[in-house]
Amino acid sequence: MVLIAIVVGVSGQDSHKGKVGLTATIQNTQMGVMLPIFITNDLVIAPALDFKSVQSMGKDFSFGIVPKIYLKPGDFMPYVGVKFGAMFYFPDDEETTIDFLAGLAFGGDYFFNEHFSIGVEAQGNFTKSDDSSDRFGNPGNSNFNLATMISASIFF
Repeated sequence: MVLIAIVVGVSGQDSHKGKVGLTATIQNTQMGVMLPIFITNDLVIAPALDFKSVQSMGKDFSFGIVPKIYLKPGDFMPYVGVKFGAMFYFPDDEETTIDFLAGLAFGGDYFFNEHFSIGVEAQGNFTKSDDSSDRFGNPGNSNFNLATMISASIFF
């Protein structure tokens, strides 16, 4: 309800609506890719992907969706958002594991112009680990963690 009220209450300029971008993210030692899509000037839906392959160990694939709402138009645009995702690990010699994530995010993007931005984000994430997963050091249980992320985006 709060997010809907923010969307309705926030009005912005028309320079971002309909733009699609490519975002590179760095979080700890992980790098990822997001595809942000401005639905309105204030609302972005961003599918997120991450893939790693380690020879003779396995493959790690993550997929998520990140809706975020910009709170103020301008060059620096603060936002709130939510994160939902699933992380799949396909080891070469063991059973596949699937972990789930849901979280809240608060951050800001600085737009140098309509085609390029950089950003920083603080997150609070809840995770549910697979019974066989060591990803969060707590197999079969739930965790809560705080995290940060930096990003750079190009919009077309």
